[in-house]
Amino acid sequence: MIDEWTDPSDKLLAIAIFGTESVAEAERMIRAWARTRSFGDGRVSSVELSVGAAVTLQLATDKVFVKVWPGEVDPKALSAQLRVQAGLAARGFPAPEVLTDLSRLGPGWASAMEYKRNGVATDVRVPGVRRAMAAGLAQFVRMSQSYRNLESLPRRPLPDCSVWPRPHNVLFDFEATAQGAEWIDDVARTALAAMRSATSRIVVGHLDWSAKNMRMRPESIAVVYDWDAVFLDRETFVVGAAAAHFPMTWELDVSGNPDAREVMAFVQEYEEARGQAFTSAELKEVAASATYARAYTARCEHSGDPGGARWTGSSRQSLKDNGPFRFG
Repeated sequence: MIDEWTDPSDKLLAIAIFGTESVAEAERMIRAWARTRSFGDGRVSSVELSVGAAVTLQLATDKVFVKVWPGEVDPKALSAQLRVQAGLAARGFPAPEVLTDLSRLGPGWASAMEYKRNGVATDVRVPGVRRAMAAGLAQFVRMSQSYRNLESLPRRPLPDCSVWPRPHNVLFDFEATAQGAEWIDDVARTALAAMRSATSRIVVGHLDWSAKNMRMRPESIAVVYDWDAVFLDRETFVVGAAAAHFPMTWELDVSGNPDAREVMAFVQEYEEARGQAFTSAELKEVAASATYARAYTARCEHSGDPGGARWTGSSRQSLKDNGPFRFG
């Protein structure tokens, strides 16, 4: 563990999750929580901060993974998402086993899971990996359908009166960075209008199906993470969001932005695994979802870099150069 978080972004995230920017205080909370959950006196070996905190806890003979969420999350919805994870893991889907129910950790919420680091980091440009990811998503949708009526499982809401939902963490302020982002908003607004008129079927989907949230075997997925991204949503929206973001990873020095050919190939490989092609109307919904997802990432980039210093290779550049996705 580091002695202190020094990056301003890490401090903001730590405060949102633990209520403090002190590493020592956060570690004290984690270890105290672990003792109450019968793990004994473990050692915190790493904490990665994002929307929540990903904690590796070293025990006497093995490790466990602890996920910590900010206190403002809906515990009923999160518990339902963990039930989907536990259920699919028990049925052989590559998910970490859930070891504890959701409970309070400091001002937030936490659950312990199996420490599962099977496979290797996901590089979607390795032959067969993109197809395995698309097939894995189709498998996820099939296996999760028994949870479609699970009480408290959240439905992904579309924004009612604005273009954007609330940003996913405290690092992004769309209102304060509105200037210069109008063109991104316009692209998103058109895509969102198409999504609001969608009529395709509702499924249980994983809305952050990307390389950063899984590891790979030679020809299949070894493990899937980030189960708080499990929502009820239209299948077309789930596939569109995945197609727009599937290469994204922090572990490898590769582009996280798929080009139009890669996006379309992911959709086609999903259709093959699904066993049925999308209709032309459904493909329009997939395209709208992919465009909106790409635009949201571009809007987050603009919030963190309104001057455009990191433009090259960004989602903003891709959106500006290529415009909305169009399939069929």
